[in-house]
Amino acid sequence: MFNNLGNTGVKLVSKHEDGSVEICLENMGKQIVTLTADQAEVVLDLKHDQYNADHRNTRHKVSLDAYDPDNKLISAGGDPLQQLTAEVKTPETIYLSKFDEQERLSKQEADHQKLMTIYPKLTKPQQLIYDALTNNEERLKDKELAAQLNMSVQNFSNHKQALFKKIKKFWSKLV
Repeated sequence: MFNNLGNTGVKLVSKHEDGSVEICLENMGKQIVTLTADQAEVVLDLKHDQYNADHRNTRHKVSLDAYDPDNKLISAGGDPLQQLTAEVKTPETIYLSKFDEQERLSKQEADHQKLMTIYPKLTKPQQLIYDALTNNEERLKDKELAAQLNMSVQNFSNHKQALFKKIKKFWSKLV
């Protein structure tokens, strides 16, 4: 393997019985370097000829994905710790998940209470639009909601903008 180094700028100086080699690096001022058998295997195996211009660097494809000790894929670009802990179900993670869910629900309930204090201050058309938007499980567009409320699209849009403006105004006072 070590005898055919071609025109890589590396010349084999000597081979030792333990598998180590001395090489001359011609491109680096003819510096002589001694490599252990393992190092020589790695360094000298890096030489490869480009056998075809259409296949340049095909041996250099690198996957940035990794595997953890349990052989689970950790995709590139993500947070590996988060990806690994997301799947682990320990009493702590289960408790934290339940705690996060309870906290989210209590915040949602507090926000709902704040909205209910604002609701009486809305005009009747604004209350109708608020109700239509909050009960819009089918994700209807404004045009369809306006038709359900027997309003023009422009009238619906005007009341909706006034609704959001009023909620924003009173919300800032509640927080």
